[in-house]
Amino acid sequence: MELDPLGRFNDLSIKNKIPKSIFNKIIKRMQYVEEGAKRIELISGIKYPQYYIEPILPIEKTSLEVGKTGILFARTIPTTITIPNTTRQSIAIIVQLSAALIAFGNKGTIHGILAHEFLHYIEHVRRFTTKNIISDEIANTIFESQYADAERLYSPNLIFKDKSKGPALIKLMRKKFPNHTVEAKLINKTRELWMNKGLPYTKINPSANIAGFNFVTMTNTIFDPMVKQRINEIENIVKNKNKK
Repeated sequence: MELDPLGRFNDLSIKNKIPKSIFNKIIKRMQYVEEGAKRIELISGIKYPQYYIEPILPIEKTSLEVGKTGILFARTIPTTITIPNTTRQSIAIIVQLSAALIAFGNKGTIHGILAHEFLHYIEHVRRFTTKNIISDEIANTIFESQYADAERLYSPNLIFKDKSKGPALIKLMRKKFPNHTVEAKLINKTRELWMNKGLPYTKINPSANIAGFNFVTMTNTIFDPMVKQRINEIENIVKNKNKK
């Protein structure tokens, strides 16, 4: 079942909290998202996962870091779905993009974040196919969460293999994610024009990103064979390097 990227705005109780000017801006700038997903598909040779725009901005906050918050402009979320015409459940990996990102991020930032989340998508598939995601590591602080985020991903060079267009996308990612964080300009703009204006946001703890799924649900899931093939190629490269 295809996911409507703007489906969350069908809930009028949510849509009415978003100024019409910002909603219209999101509609207009959805072309950047569509172009970015197609760009990544072309460079990687892998279909981009389903994605949607989240109107309620997720904010990371912990009791261990007083006064510090982290804006989650995008997340890649594994969730369970019911397989059509059955009672069995399987896993769907979906990219959540914040409305603030689409409204305030420039084209390069949106493409860079889409590419970063694509690496998370690949990593989730790897963990599920190796049955290594029943319990993820717990991050207690925003710093730990950012560090863990960077440590467990494949290098972009191994995913974006197109020799003519891959380097430009990888360079863009590094420019937009210095020290594994989103550029300050977007963060400041979001605080000023979203949070300080009273637009909807929700606070979550970094440990809320822990994923747990039972074995049956994992075995019911059929992942994109092109993703599995790329993962196998990368794992073989790593094994051969370790042998030398």
